[in-house]
Amino acid sequence: MLRLLVITLTVLGTATTLAADTPPDSAAPSAWTVDYSRWPDGHVYGKAEASRDWPTLQWFDEPGAGHIREFPAGSGKHWLEAGLPAGTFGGGRHGTKFAADLAPRDSYTLEYEVHFPADWEFSQGNTHPYGGGKLPGLSGGSHPSGGLGKPDGMSARPMWRRDSRFSKEPQDYLELYLYWRHQAEKYGDRFFAQRVEAGRTYRIKLRVDLGTSDTDGKVRLWIDNELRIERPFRFLGLGQAWKLTQYMHNVFYGGNDPTWAPVRDQRLLLGPVHVDTRPF
Repeated sequence: MLRLLVITLTVLGTATTLAADTPPDSAAPSAWTVDYSRWPDGHVYGKAEASRDWPTLQWFDEPGAGHIREFPAGSGKHWLEAGLPAGTFGGGRHGTKFAADLAPRDSYTLEYEVHFPADWEFSQGNTHPYGGGKLPGLSGGSHPSGGLGKPDGMSARPMWRRDSRFSKEPQDYLELYLYWRHQAEKYGDRFFAQRVEAGRTYRIKLRVDLGTSDTDGKVRLWIDNELRIERPFRFLGLGQAWKLTQYMHNVFYGGNDPTWAPVRDQRLLLGPVHVDTRPF
């Protein structure tokens, strides 16, 4: 029997709400908001900080290169800055890469903002014919990623990209990057969302509904409140009943070779995160 659980945690003047139909024996939330306001401007954001913001932290790729930044200046709003030094890609001492457990559910909505600075490199020097990197998303079951597709799980993440896959000439854009049991590509299936520009902020909202082994699930992606992607997928195979259970905060360039790395040091800004099993 599920019971409605609403807990407000106040630490250093920051109120975070853990809510919603959470089984009595489960510590993982089905609704969570992180606004980074407990941390001062310039504060290093490492495993200890992520553990405070996400008490169900599953793993953290140390040391990372995260800092807290007030953005816009003078707004009082704090964002998480992912440092991406020149020449870095994939794993290692750059970006912010971690995952936190969520209560097992069939559906989740995730929302946050991303700001690409004016000098942002969508690909290496913005001259390489392809490039891009990962943004936060959701996963469940066996949490496939990294070129390792699995029959009993999925992961859905936006990516920033620069290439000509969906156009005649190279373009800068956001896409949905999806691992699932019937993916056509080793490194996940890709779906165009919209073109984007450096110097701009975009609000991303991702909704995943798993469906059942007899009915299609669905993935929807909104950018700035405009629905850009809505596609059905039969995520669950016969006899499968796995759930969505993880917030994936994998932010880095790549790709798995140096051609994905930026030429100059880059800093990506990510706004407050809201995740909830209920639509919003």
